[in-house]
Amino acid sequence: MEALLKRELGYRSVKAAGHSGGGCISQGQSYDTDRGRVFVKVNTKAEARRMFEGELASLTAILKTGTVRVPKPIKVLDAPGGGSLLVMEHLDMRSLGSHAATLGVQLADLHLDNKRLGETLQKEAGTVGKGGGQVERPFVDQFGFDVVTCCGYLPQVSKPARTRWEAQPRSLSLC
Repeated sequence: MEALLKRELGYRSVKAAGHSGGGCISQGQSYDTDRGRVFVKVNTKAEARRMFEGELASLTAILKTGTVRVPKPIKVLDAPGGGSLLVMEHLDMRSLGSHAATLGVQLADLHLDNKRLGETLQKEAGTVGKGGGQVERPFVDQFGFDVVTCCGYLPQVSKPARTRWEAQPRSLSLC
């Protein structure tokens, strides 16, 4: 793993940091590098690349809002022997404890972020040097997400659409 991370990400030094873990879907390991500590999620299944690419896109989108702290995703790589890896910034995880209320506020802000962005752009539309052409991330006036995400290995397709109804995939139950 160390050689792969050096080769693919240009690190000069990589050493397992002892922080490891996993669940029923993926395993993970932290590594100390010359550019800081990273966390590598590993999954040996063929479906892992799609799952990790969706997670990378999701983390990137959340990170751009600046509302809640998430690890900065770095790259999805092919795993030696099959499957894929998701390399991301390592975050020290601690008990939520006294921070639960703060997290709740941050999650509410995350869900309101795009609405607030749209309101700001609308107010600034008539101001020279401001408005839609001056922002890093555009206002999204549709429901859905442009990348397939997954719940475990199951793809969650939610293509952008004008209404929430159109964005959600529907299945017809035949009895």
